[in-house]
Amino acid sequence: MASIRFSPGRLCGGALVPPAKSEAHRALLLASLGQGECRLNGFAPPLCDDTLAMINGVTALGAAVRQEGTRLIVTPAPAPTFDRPMVECHVHACAAALRMLIPVFLARGQAVRFVMEQGLFRRPLDAFEPLLAQLGARMTRIADRGDGRAAVDISGRLPAGSYAIDGSRSSQFASGMLIALAHARDAQGHPAPSRLTVTGPIVSRPYLDMTLRLMDRFHAPWQETAEGVFTLSPVTGPSPAEASVAGDWSQAAVLLCMNAMGSRIDITNLHPQEDCLQGDARVQQVLQDMGQDGKLCAATIDCSDIPDLAPILALTCSQAQGVSTLTGVSRLRIKESDRLQATQELLSQLGVATEITPDSDTLRVWGPVRLKGGFEADARGDHRLVMFLAAAALIAGAPITVHGAECISKSWPGFVQTYQQLGGKAE
Repeated sequence: MASIRFSPGRLCGGALVPPAKSEAHRALLLASLGQGECRLNGFAPPLCDDTLAMINGVTALGAAVRQEGTRLIVTPAPAPTFDRPMVECHVHACAAALRMLIPVFLARGQAVRFVMEQGLFRRPLDAFEPLLAQLGARMTRIADRGDGRAAVDISGRLPAGSYAIDGSRSSQFASGMLIALAHARDAQGHPAPSRLTVTGPIVSRPYLDMTLRLMDRFHAPWQETAEGVFTLSPVTGPSPAEASVAGDWSQAAVLLCMNAMGSRIDITNLHPQEDCLQGDARVQQVLQDMGQDGKLCAATIDCSDIPDLAPILALTCSQAQGVSTLTGVSRLRIKESDRLQATQELLSQLGVATEITPDSDTLRVWGPVRLKGGFEADARGDHRLVMFLAAAALIAGAPITVHGAECISKSWPGFVQTYQQLGGKAE
């Protein structure tokens, strides 16, 4: 288990953030199902565990992926034959890869065993249960394979047709279904149109919109005939020869919040917010509304569509004048950790007063507070808590030691090196 001691200081200089995982997952999946080789740009090594999880997935589908410099060259999988033996795919701790790959494997009639970390196994897949029942498909959960990892076996076939999926837990389930049905085939094995209804309030709608916009790039036609009701037609043309994946606003949010708390970091590989597919780009507007001149004002922030940013925004709110309110945070209970409880507990260790409402959907943060340091904390297998604590240490009264910091490889393997290059003390 890796332990890192982060010390007070200020970060300054230029930095690159990793490619956006959300875009990378969708682009890899669409390229692997498309027609013709596609070069995906923006993948400077080392690749994070979540991107490797999706590469494992599309490789198990039969696609080929090779890295050349900052490019991933994707050769699509051959047409499905519906008679291949079960394949195995390691998705690490990546919920997005698992949720988007399940319907794609079903659409290809390919039985698969997803191998995963225990933390991912505990995260819900119940949004798929009505679909599996409709198809007569099977999902078998294996809590412990004997090697410390768990597995989920999926078998059955998702033919072209009319389906529904619950969009109230995560938009990733619906994104996987949209991509799968855009490539689904009829009983005779021919590409055919389908229909998908996304039920319930659709959470993280910007990420569903990202899926749709990337489907446009890969010539997968769709129409939203009513809110949450989509008609999908077979792919009409080849994949683009090249496509670029932007820097990750989700990771950039950590550095931007550090800036709001006194650092001076210039991020050089982000697409402008107005041209961006990523919902987390909204962090820029949130911070502008709070003020970034060292006199932060309390804010009310709706995190329903940006749940991954809630912890770092809560930390930033601890430096704002007044009581800040973060709403739409209940989904943090089912992340890599109980991220809502972890955020509250860590803020308490830092000396920040907080309150979670009984429905777990609102977090209140009192500020400004001179943060305490001089303690040790467990990252709880959660990459975002490592970045949270690294940011907190910069303005704390003493260093903070983070145990289990190796989990940062899930999203940003080079985070500590970037932190150090910007002048941060991490040892």
